[in-house]
Amino acid sequence: MQQDQARSIKRTLEVLEYFDAEKTSASVGEIARELGYPQSSTSILLKSLLNLGYLAYDNRTYRPTARVALLGRGIRSHILGDGNLMATLEEVSQKTGEMIFLASPAGLSVHYIYVIPATNPLRMHLRAGAVRPLTGSSTGHLFLSDRTDAEISDAIERTHPDDAGARAAKQEEVMKAVRRIRKLGYLLSTQTVTNGGGVLAMLLPQKFDGQPMAVCIGGVGSVVMDNAERYSRVMRDAITRHLAPPLSRVA
Repeated sequence: MQQDQARSIKRTLEVLEYFDAEKTSASVGEIARELGYPQSSTSILLKSLLNLGYLAYDNRTYRPTARVALLGRGIRSHILGDGNLMATLEEVSQKTGEMIFLASPAGLSVHYIYVIPATNPLRMHLRAGAVRPLTGSSTGHLFLSDRTDAEISDAIERTHPDDAGARAAKQEEVMKAVRRIRKLGYLLSTQTVTNGGGVLAMLLPQKFDGQPMAVCIGGVGSVVMDNAERYSRVMRDAITRHLAPPLSRVA
């Protein structure tokens, strides 16, 4: 029973995140294909959200209502500051044309919590709500680089509690990546989950509601590597301009 409830909650949030990241309206079939759900259960879920007032239905497509737009309105400034973080992301987006996303760690995972799609002809795609392993992803390594070596070892041990060989191999892999990030001052990698993708990312100078965050540029690996110097400069300038002064309500 609890497992079914958890799955329903997860799917509800993923549907709302789909509309936030992908498009303003979609059919049952489109949503089911994109999220990998059975069409029958997708139809039931969408009708429930329709009855609750979160979705509207017209011409065989669903679209979010104003009620969705108002979700989180009261806590957004408390968690993300008074617009400075969004201004940082928008500036990096405008000056690079690449996909920009905001990442934050939670436990042994990294969550991609906000995405601005790319405007460049060559682009990569990422859905808000995607999750990556902390010790097994480039953005995870970025967050680990800000921790002590002992804390990194602890995270690896928790990921592979019963396999000493896997722990040793992962320790070597992660520390190699962490040392490079510490030397550069930012993450630059083409070792991403998306084939042919690349990412350049920096930790933000303060935590938001106690959570560390990173602003990330994602794109075609060769393009990101070729523009690494310019992209890192654009990102540093935007972070300094909008986030260097202490923000009120930021932990």
